[in-house]
Amino acid sequence: MKNNSKYTKNKDKWLDIYKICKLKLHQLIRTIISLIGKNQNSKSNLLQRLFRNLRTKKTFGFKNYQRITILDKYILKSFIFSFFSVISVLVLVIVGRLFVKLLEYVVEGRFEVEMVFSILFLSTSKSVILLLPFALMISLIISLSRFYRDSEIFALKSSGNYKSIFTKVFYFIAIPSFLLIFILNIFVSPYLIAEIQKKKIEAATTSEIGLQTPGKFIQMKDKNWIIFVEDYENEISKKIFIKSSENNKISIETAEEGNEYLENGVRRLILKNGQRYTGSPGNGNFQVMKYDVHEIKLLNTTPDFSLNYRMKSIFDLFSDQNKALSSAEIQWRLFAPISAVILILFAFIFGDVAPRQNKYSNLLSAIIIYFLYSNLVIISVNQIQKESYLFSLIGTWWVHLLAAITCYLIYIMKKNQIDGYRYLIKTYKYFKK
Repeated sequence: MKNNSKYTKNKDKWLDIYKICKLKLHQLIRTIISLIGKNQNSKSNLLQRLFRNLRTKKTFGFKNYQRITILDKYILKSFIFSFFSVISVLVLVIVGRLFVKLLEYVVEGRFEVEMVFSILFLSTSKSVILLLPFALMISLIISLSRFYRDSEIFALKSSGNYKSIFTKVFYFIAIPSFLLIFILNIFVSPYLIAEIQKKKIEAATTSEIGLQTPGKFIQMKDKNWIIFVEDYENEISKKIFIKSSENNKISIETAEEGNEYLENGVRRLILKNGQRYTGSPGNGNFQVMKYDVHEIKLLNTTPDFSLNYRMKSIFDLFSDQNKALSSAEIQWRLFAPISAVILILFAFIFGDVAPRQNKYSNLLSAIIIYFLYSNLVIISVNQIQKESYLFSLIGTWWVHLLAAITCYLIYIMKKNQIDGYRYLIKTYKYFKK
């Protein structure tokens, strides 16, 4: 019995060793097969692993921005609603102002009614593009201040994701805004300005100066003229009276007949059989000139747009010979996209209001910041155009740097709860001692 039991034990032992060897061999075969498959697709698998590692690595921060959470959607929804509200108000103000001005031109006879709406649309689009950074800042302040006023921001802070959520919102707003405003200012804005000038020239070409409306005094503000025609027969104006003023001198001109015509892109006025009186009021020294034919150039309908740097493309500006004017125009076009990012940072700071504080209390500070920012850039651009040595070196970049530093200082003061005025007074007294 012992021998049988011993034999059984040895048999079971060898069977276990066999099973283990069989399992190891099976695993080795599977490993070899998988290695062969991996070698065949080594390049694609390597790229996939690298991409997977890049996406999941915390050092790059991509994992935190892969997905838009409910809080992100809530904050962005509030911002978008405020943005469209602010844009709507700005558009109404711009349209109202431009519409009144264009109607004055129509009454003066400078534009036809049909041209008003096309010029209004183009001019409004140009103005809105320039005011997009301001609209972004105001709308973001309104939306953020509502979170602070309703104490929703404290619930967000208690969740522990306050900084990451607001960093994500900043990227979602700042990066698309910068790219959109950059494209609009660099490429679209010059096209709109060129189209506006073409429409104005077309409107001036089709409109008459008043020779075909007898019995009415018509004023032309662009030339300081007052025109009166007594009669109009067979497409010829009869008994024309024109009063004009230039360089503190008044000219009064009368003619038996006259007409206006367009030739080689130049609009001209022809007066026949008349006389002209020129002199200063209160002075008896008047000059009298009689003529048979007097030709006056009114408008060039085919101007050279290449002389206007606001209409030039960005590629023409880089290759232009006049470095002062081209550099000033390039830096002016870059003002809006750069200011959009800086003003969004200001908005995150000014959006921080106390729970019982009025949510619009910081809007005045934001408007003052934008007013100073834009006017300093305008002054710098004008000085660059005048070829100032200092501004030719520093350009408008010092304004952007100053705005960024100011934004950081305000952030530090709010973070440390420092009253700026009192802190400066204490610092001054400390150094005075």
